[in-house]
Amino acid sequence: MARKSAAVRREEILAATVEEIEATGLRALRVSDVAARLGLSASLVIYHFETKEALVAEAFDFAGRQDIDRARELAAGHVSALQRLRDVVGWYLPSGSSRSWKIWIDAWSAGLFDAGLRATFAALDREWKSILVHLMDEAIAAGECTAPDGGTASGATRVLAFLDGLAIQVMVNSETVDTEALSTWVDDFLTRELG
Repeated sequence: MARKSAAVRREEILAATVEEIEATGLRALRVSDVAARLGLSASLVIYHFETKEALVAEAFDFAGRQDIDRARELAAGHVSALQRLRDVVGWYLPSGSSRSWKIWIDAWSAGLFDAGLRATFAALDREWKSILVHLMDEAIAAGECTAPDGGTASGATRVLAFLDGLAIQVMVNSETVDTEALSTWVDDFLTRELG
């Protein structure tokens, strides 16, 4: 059997780490459990990432980049800019994303105490905002909507804050949040935000 390249092995470890976080939560995460998912030794995982903290930060970046890559594909579609914006927002919603929102909520909490995680999330947030700003700018230029109060950067921040708040409600307080109503709420919010 041929040895896997370091890049392939790292990607497998990152994917297994995300799966382990989804299954057990960040607080219970152990390097040995990640290694066991792949039939590896914990020392090989540490060889690739040096510390558990570095592994966790890279795993969240890995998961976030997969979602951002999908959002960029949606943003490059062949429908109107406003529809592409709605498609990207729909992907971001708890019901539309490929990643479990519980890992993001867990990670945001950990990011309060971990500068590396906080930096990872700040970089991912900037990328999400840049996608939204580009689509808003394109929709405004095409006459499909009006500029949000404070400009598209402020509008993108408000959209993400609204979506993040909805995701927390769905994950933590699901019995009081009708997930089928989410798309209506988001459509209403986007209509108010973009005129």
